[in-house]
Amino acid sequence: MSMDIVFEQLREEDLNEAFMLCIDCFGEYVPFENVRNTYQLCKNDNNYHFIVGKYNGKIITYATMVLYYNLFDGTYPIASLWYVCVHKDYRRMGVASALFREIDRIADENSVEIISLTCLKENTVARKFYRSLGFTEDSEVAFVKNIYEQWD
Repeated sequence: MSMDIVFEQLREEDLNEAFMLCIDCFGEYVPFENVRNTYQLCKNDNNYHFIVGKYNGKIITYATMVLYYNLFDGTYPIASLWYVCVHKDYRRMGVASALFREIDRIADENSVEIISLTCLKENTVARKFYRSLGFTEDSEVAFVKNIYEQWD
């Protein structure tokens, strides 16, 4: 099925719709006010790409792409992806592939050397998809420390 998906940077008026998509896809809850504050903090930073894909004006896919430099990894930026998601009604229709073409376009435009992302071990469908795009399951292990859980 061919879909005309329009990719653009997230706009403030679309923030709630993107927020609801991510909550639906990941089952996590973050107060909307925190999301709005983070958006305000990062929206003018050229290293942050809040990517939305719209079909008939509705957000059906989203990803956060952050570019950064590592002092010892050369002069080209590294991209890190977060909250890569597709609306459940539009899965297996080529939407994720289109999203990653957009991610690759942004990476190419910014001379990105490496794109990284994390995925839950048990999400075998996503892992297979990422491998089909050329991602490898690195021999390194990602360690995550959730500092906010210590705040209570």
